[in-house]
Amino acid sequence: MKSLWFAVLMALLCLEGLGRKYIPAVPGVIFYFAKDVVLVFGFMRFRHSADIDATWRRLYGGFRFAWIAAFGWTLMEILNPAQDSFILGLVGMRAYWLWWFSPLLIAGVLESQRERRHAIYTLSGLAVIVALMAMYQFVSPPTDDVNLYGFADGESTRIDTALVASTGRARVASTFSYITGFTDFAILAPPLLLSLGLGTEDPPVRGAALVGALAISAAVPMAGSRGAIVLSLIVLVVIAWSAGLFFTVVGRRVLIGVIVGVVVGMTAFPDAMQGVQDRFNQSEEETQNRFLEVLQIIPPVTMATAEYPVFGLGTGMMQNARAAFHLPDPPYNAESENHRYLIEVGPVGFSLVWTAKLGLIIVLLKMRKILKRARRRAASGVALAYAICTFGGNLTFDHVYQALYFTGVGFVLAEVMAVQRARQEESVMAAESQPRLVSAAP
Repeated sequence: MKSLWFAVLMALLCLEGLGRKYIPAVPGVIFYFAKDVVLVFGFMRFRHSADIDATWRRLYGGFRFAWIAAFGWTLMEILNPAQDSFILGLVGMRAYWLWWFSPLLIAGVLESQRERRHAIYTLSGLAVIVALMAMYQFVSPPTDDVNLYGFADGESTRIDTALVASTGRARVASTFSYITGFTDFAILAPPLLLSLGLGTEDPPVRGAALVGALAISAAVPMAGSRGAIVLSLIVLVVIAWSAGLFFTVVGRRVLIGVIVGVVVGMTAFPDAMQGVQDRFNQSEEETQNRFLEVLQIIPPVTMATAEYPVFGLGTGMMQNARAAFHLPDPPYNAESENHRYLIEVGPVGFSLVWTAKLGLIIVLLKMRKILKRARRRAASGVALAYAICTFGGNLTFDHVYQALYFTGVGFVLAEVMAVQRARQEESVMAAESQPRLVSAAP
């Protein structure tokens, strides 16, 4: 039951775009919220152990007070006088906080080795499907229906396909609704597959993880995204370094996997890598601007350079779902997540939310330390990689990144729980093996 639930959750997340494209009669909002409904069902159906709660509380520590304050502030911002829609405010609350609870649920679902094995098979299978769809789209003409990004409001309205100017190829979205969904998966799924899959002693699981990671690695350039290429390489190098690079079997496997994926992609689809390279070379000013935008992940920089209302516009006002409510464009324009926070909940709310996010980074670094001490170097690598991804990732305003990220955190937490259980079993066995003192009778 748990394996089936996890498979359905991941399928709804990763295959949402196919539903939007090929079942246009079904409103897009149903595909958007389907995974959330399944997640809530999981909360009600599966109970995780008290040990998981205790471990998370210990790891998150005093940041829980910032989380509570941030939750209260975003709830209060629903009543902001500038708020355009109370319902959109509730949608915003869901975007801010619902998936924060999922790591504990995921860790509970993956409590047994059997469930973790099935989960890796699920992710690997989806990775292959996503990669094959991306490849099919890439070799198809940009005007082909397979390169639709979706339909607007359930009507047969084509959402224009973005192109790489130098090659004329479509920037693929694969099984997702838009390019960002595909790049989210390309950034977050391979490190999870490589570190947890290749860290196992089970050859079939290891093979499945390798195939899934290689397939996605080969397809990454097809999105035409410079940021996805750079961030993917960074997180994979981090994992390889944490796993021991050339000095351990796992480290060498990760390195070989990355190299093979890149070589296969460049050989089989040279236009994909050429398109990304051309975007770097031909749009130097735009590339420089993109790198400057990276500084927006630093809260003081965003607060000093961005425009925003002192008390915000209200929770949910910068959500992409705004268009579905037929509301006018907001008076402020923003792409970065930090800027959107400032516009929605003002500097006070932004400071609280970002402090709560900082707590996630600390949790991941603590879990890395636990896993490294337990000699689970590959798993410790993905903890570090996800800590890096927390800085620039859209945990609130990108529902695909949000779900994949918190699911990955749940995987890492499951590994930490496995380490703790192993230690407890060793302690019990050691205590039982100690000779008992028998007092002499008087």
